[in-house]
Amino acid sequence: MNIVLRMNRVLSFIFISMLLAAAIACLPARSASAKDVVEPLIVVELFTSQGCSSCPPADEILAELSQQKNILALSYSVDYWNYLGWKDTLAQPDCTLRQRKYNKSLGLGGVYTPQMVVQGRRDVIGSRADLVAKFIDQAKITLQEISAPEIIFMRRGDMMFLNIRASALRNNAPATIWVIGYDFKKIVPIKKGELAGQVRTYHNVVQSIKRLGSWMGEETRLSLSPEDLGSGKYDAYAVLLQAQETGPIITAAKLK
Repeated sequence: MNIVLRMNRVLSFIFISMLLAAAIACLPARSASAKDVVEPLIVVELFTSQGCSSCPPADEILAELSQQKNILALSYSVDYWNYLGWKDTLAQPDCTLRQRKYNKSLGLGGVYTPQMVVQGRRDVIGSRADLVAKFIDQAKITLQEISAPEIIFMRRGDMMFLNIRASALRNNAPATIWVIGYDFKKIVPIKKGELAGQVRTYHNVVQSIKRLGSWMGEETRLSLSPEDLGSGKYDAYAVLLQAQETGPIITAAKLK
């Protein structure tokens, strides 16, 4: 089901508009001083595995990034190392599929772990803290140079409401609206494989990846139930507005 084509599935357009307007009206007035400027989110995605002996340093870097205010750090557990003797307890086929699509759009030959993708633009070995920091800084500069559409993502009771403001399309190509459900922390005792005997902690673990539809540059308002966003309830959700399917990330927002 393409939710973009059924925006009035739960609440009418007018009622959603009223809720959004009321929420915005309740926000405190902000001055135009430099210290009040809200920096856009930089999205860092790590593809990792409990069966990968090279992954723990990258997992630790992602844990540090997850504590930074203006970074959305997400951990995707892939399943293609399960044959090595330990079945990753967090791995999901959708995580592996997302990585494969990234590698195709980035022009890479194959998948690997630990791989970090920064803002959908650059990939790097996830344990290379110096390059990760460099690519994050470059992504910040790029975001300052473009005019990204504003996203309002909020919760009212059991429902979530998403508003993407109108903005010019880049290269006249539609963008994809993704909603990611994730849990803040997962502690896993690993009994077999390359990390046998270790107890590993994973942060911002992706549990659900949902494609809501396409964004054509027009203002888009969606009402979403938890069932629309996955099979379970998660600690937090993130919205990614991404060129093509796994091209550069145009903008992002998160909801805890």
